[in-house]
Amino acid sequence: MTKARELAKLGEVITNSSKGRTNLIINGDMAINQRGVTSGVTSGYFVDRFTLSGCSASAVITSNTPTEFPTAITVSATSGNPIVTQKIESKSVQHLSGKVVTASFFAKNVSNATTLYASLQYAGSADNWSSSTTISEQNLGTLSSDWVKYTASWTVPSGGLNGLQLNILCAGSSTFTMGVTGVMLQEGSVSTPFEHLSHAESLALCQRYFFVLADGTRGMNDHLGSGHYYGASGIYFSAFPPVEMRATPTMITTSGSNHYIAFSAGVADHFDTLGLGGATSRSAIEIVSGSSGTSGTVGNPCFLRLGGTSNTAKAHFNAEL
Repeated sequence: MTKARELAKLGEVITNSSKGRTNLIINGDMAINQRGVTSGVTSGYFVDRFTLSGCSASAVITSNTPTEFPTAITVSATSGNPIVTQKIESKSVQHLSGKVVTASFFAKNVSNATTLYASLQYAGSADNWSSSTTISEQNLGTLSSDWVKYTASWTVPSGGLNGLQLNILCAGSSTFTMGVTGVMLQEGSVSTPFEHLSHAESLALCQRYFFVLADGTRGMNDHLGSGHYYGASGIYFSAFPPVEMRATPTMITTSGSNHYIAFSAGVADHFDTLGLGGATSRSAIEIVSGSSGTSGTVGNPCFLRLGGTSNTAKAHFNAEL
């Protein structure tokens, strides 16, 4: 490399580092896992902000990872391509039309994985992934049995302002497994060192898309909030997202008997269901409980927590892309 090219690359690194947070990927070190699932995801969301597809098995691993990254994930398949994906919302990419972006990540062949690929796509309209366009898929070569940093670059077309999607995938033989961690996507043609954030900052970024109000895996006494009876079998109470969410969320709850308990005037009243009475992206989320409670007095205050005999009860809020 000539001295001029060295100086040009150094200038680009300095320019990128002066822009504040440069990584468009959230939770690239796989450290945040609000859903608490550590294996068995074959499609859908896994560790925060990452979805999987084409998998027969998956796992969060905390040993034999790159020194810099205490956490990684593995994905397996018996055919096709296991794919690790993150969607980036349109509001985060408005400056990128016509610009070069570079992905970097660590990957390894855990067993029988052969060729590594990366692709970048954009949404058909702003944050609407019912249709998408692939900018290109790049063959990054043979996967090493050691953790290796791989990079790929693309020029973002105007359609990329609708939102971007980074895909990391591999091919293999028999049952094959790939490990991934340390994912970045940044403006520029130079891959800079991974951008480590504090745990609190990473969590807040993830909670824009998904947050856990209560979950039985954290203990059956996990509280949902305080409210009041509007009828003998119904309660209103409000919860607030810890950060403004990307959009009005939906609520994910657990079906079954007596998953939620309201306490009022010394009486424990059991409920089967929760439902949203109303919600916005940043203000109170009004939640209604009902369907089995019978001992409430209209107007009485109460507080609501998880119940039941297992750790399956939950109240999660989802505003993912």
